[in-house]
Amino acid sequence: MKNALFAIIAFAIFSFNGIAQTKSDINQKAAFKSASLITTFENEVTEYKFLSLAELNEEADQIMQELIFTDSQNTNKRPPEITIEIQIEITIGAIKGLLCGLIITNCADVIDATKKLKAMLLAAATLD
Repeated sequence: MKNALFAIIAFAIFSFNGIAQTKSDINQKAAFKSASLITTFENEVTEYKFLSLAELNEEADQIMQELIFTDSQNTNKRPPEITIEIQIEITIGAIKGLLCGLIITNCADVIDATKKLKAMLLAAATLD
């Protein structure tokens, strides 16, 4: 009688283990959707769109070096401010996310500040 009871308990334990549900994959990778770099200088807004993270990484620095920010309308002694915004849209499975960073700086520091912001957002967008 004892052996029959232990056999039933062992059968029940092993049968429940056999019908366990499969674990879902929670390590989904982020997929790139779009990216843009938006500059605002003296009420003039310019937006640059990128087709990939690699394109953003390569061309953002070049764009910032080619832009010439002059203080043509700056009548006071304060240096003009430039607003740089980088937006990266990604998807993780069915979830859409927007990574966005904004800096406000002067003409002298715009290239270094943009490089730091870009590096920070690219690191966040490519986390696996």
